[in-house]
Amino acid sequence: MRSTSELKLRGVVKFLVLLLISVAAVSRMQPAFPAEESDTQALPGKIEPPFAWNRTDKYVPPDFEAFFPDDKAAGAQLDQMIDGKLKINSIDERLALIRRGLRNSSRHRTTLLGQVGNQYIWNRKAQDPRAIELMYHASVSDLPGVAHSALYHGPMVVSDRSANLVRMLMEQYPQMPWHEKHRIAWGMRTYGDKEQTRKLLSGLLDDHSQLNDLTVGATLETWQAVFETDPPGLERFDDLGLWIIAFHRPDVSATHPRAAEILRKMVMKPFGTRQDAVLAFLTRVDEGYETAIVLVKGLKNRRLLEYIISKRMHLELDCNELFTALVLQTRRLNELAHFLPEGSPRSYLPDYTRPPVGANYAYAASEYVAPDYEAYFADDPAAGKQLDDVYAKRDQLKMTDAELLELFRQGLRHSKHSPNVMIGWFSQSMGWPRDPRLTEILYQALDPKGPPGVRKAALYYGFGLGTKKTKNVLRALYHVYMAPPFDATTNHNMRTRILWGVRDHEDDKYYLSTLFVQALREHEQLTEVALEQAVSAYRQLTGGEPPNLDEYAKRGVYVVMFGNEAASTIAASKAYVAERLGDSERILEAKHLDEDSNISVIMLVRGSAGMDWLIKKLQAPPKLPIYFAGLLTPQLIEQSKPLKGFEKYLPAEGPREE
Repeated sequence: MRSTSELKLRGVVKFLVLLLISVAAVSRMQPAFPAEESDTQALPGKIEPPFAWNRTDKYVPPDFEAFFPDDKAAGAQLDQMIDGKLKINSIDERLALIRRGLRNSSRHRTTLLGQVGNQYIWNRKAQDPRAIELMYHASVSDLPGVAHSALYHGPMVVSDRSANLVRMLMEQYPQMPWHEKHRIAWGMRTYGDKEQTRKLLSGLLDDHSQLNDLTVGATLETWQAVFETDPPGLERFDDLGLWIIAFHRPDVSATHPRAAEILRKMVMKPFGTRQDAVLAFLTRVDEGYETAIVLVKGLKNRRLLEYIISKRMHLELDCNELFTALVLQTRRLNELAHFLPEGSPRSYLPDYTRPPVGANYAYAASEYVAPDYEAYFADDPAAGKQLDDVYAKRDQLKMTDAELLELFRQGLRHSKHSPNVMIGWFSQSMGWPRDPRLTEILYQALDPKGPPGVRKAALYYGFGLGTKKTKNVLRALYHVYMAPPFDATTNHNMRTRILWGVRDHEDDKYYLSTLFVQALREHEQLTEVALEQAVSAYRQLTGGEPPNLDEYAKRGVYVVMFGNEAASTIAASKAYVAERLGDSERILEAKHLDEDSNISVIMLVRGSAGMDWLIKKLQAPPKLPIYFAGLLTPQLIEQSKPLKGFEKYLPAEGPREE
């Protein structure tokens, strides 16, 4: 039998169409890219060969400034095309207008480039070289999101790769976040001839003397990711590049008085008299462990450290990559900035300070200490203004992480910016390693009694998938999940994200499920809506039913909406349903609807047990389509005209909401 969540997903569109008071008008907008009808002759901005991305006579790097003109009139025309108000007949015309108008379009450029990629490049048997050329040059744009969208839907998924395209990807690789680097390798494994890709990467390595170390290092990393082996002649690169490796020992915590010394000896011993091979050795505190950060010169030294770490059962690798400016933009390692080439982008992260030893944090306490927004975040207007000033000059940040952490705690309540903006910037500005003081701030922001916007941003940026969560964090997330209101907007996304955030961690899922079991044992204290939320959470976490479901299976009134294809009139529908379902005490009321001779039925039943019974009946042959199944709530009645009059089935006054 299908779960109610599946039925909701399957039928929500028809449910809304049938129940809402007004019927939305059918959009008259034309698709952004209609089928080609004719060619054009003289066309400003027409994209024509030779294309930079697949030239064979020379390398032509992407050039956003030269390729995309600053044409305000074309920007307005492009907006009209996107809105369906300007008909464009040919691909040449469409791509030319996008080229001329992209800079000055007021619509979502990232969405537009995604459409270009999806229609002309990604998963297309015949990929359009003109569209690839447009995306090639857009891949170096400074406009927000443009470069990422162009790369993602364009060069990264081109099947018939060229030497220029691969070189461009390798040149941009060092500045890319990890997920974009992974997509390059994924695209090369998934699309096109792998042997051709091998030849193109090999060609770059053979020509390494004409490339900088970062591009060659990117090519080596990509080769390994695509082919899972080393390229021929790897010894050519023994002295190439700077490499950063971070690791920790699970048996060496940050409280060990000799932690840094222990890790340093492990690093230095294999190099013997070649101590100068290690350019820098630092330690950081990460998740309570003393973590070593080692900067070495040359691939040979990197591989030696890799070998040592792989042979030690008690070592865990945290980072192993080419040392680039991006490393310092995502990790608080400002001491290493002088190893970068002159003119490299500077880091905007604060300077690292070691977390205080012996500090007490509510999120890590042995007993549960609930988040307290009012007590933790200061009521200080002056600090709010100071925090906003720092945010305005965030690209000139000259603070330690300790100073920024304290200012954020003091100033958040009186910032003029939204919690989503400030918490998003703040959490990202701290980079790696995850500071326990940052975790404490985000934990206190989870307080269900605090502002919903603060709570939502703290959840989103602080406790998503892959983040370590203490039992106190999990308990706080449980209270966020069970906090009213129980509408489909304010807290719905937070509940979804809480369960998503523990998806891959079985211990976290189990512990969270025990909290819902505890609440369900005391179900008399929950309203019908809160009860439904707790049951739904338990099912998603465990894949099973709560242990005491029978105790409350008759609580609440549930709505099931289904189509009656066996009838063409309301009278016939009533007769058919009565014959099929019989006279059951589970059924409270039924309403039959006729929408242009399409008969549907809204049926109210008693409790989740009644809903399950009805669904089973409707799915027996001959099956009737189920459009919606769920708890009757005030919000549902308010949004749906045919449910008016069912207010009498709502509890006049429910028990407290958790």
